[in-house]
Amino acid sequence: VFEVGHALEDLAIRWLRLAGFELYTRKASGGQFGFSVADGRIRGHVDGVIASAPAALALRCPSLWECKTMSDKSWRDTVKQGVTLSKPVYAAQLAVYQAYMEGAIPGISQSPALFTAINKDSQEIWFELVPFDGGLAQRMSDRAVRVISASAAGEVLPRLAATPAH
Repeated sequence: VFEVGHALEDLAIRWLRLAGFELYTRKASGGQFGFSVADGRIRGHVDGVIASAPAALALRCPSLWECKTMSDKSWRDTVKQGVTLSKPVYAAQLAVYQAYMEGAIPGISQSPALFTAINKDSQEIWFELVPFDGGLAQRMSDRAVRVISASAAGEVLPRLAATPAH
């Protein structure tokens, strides 16, 4: 599953570059763009950073690029409702990445992120511009700090779901 996702992501990178996007997926040193805070307990790696886009799109840059591959049902729901409503976890990821990457890439939180979803069943592609949601980024960061603090104190937080398999 992950190999297919990586292969489709590589194709999306190629297609965006062929379409005229200046897209960086690795730093000059070779590593992924990312961040690490709270002694590495909160961290992430972004799929890419768009430095420039075709002028006709009027996309502000730099902007975050995230790519996900999905089953047909999940992809169709994302297209119908948008990533924020359909996949709130992905929306939270985008917001947190934009917030924490701002120090390394000034302006990345001022531009909408380009979210790309690829349908694994049909190879259909969905592009969506997602504006930075600073409130969501702060809530997710606060939640992460709460989990870290509780863990350090030996506190067991309530489970997200009643079933142990969730």
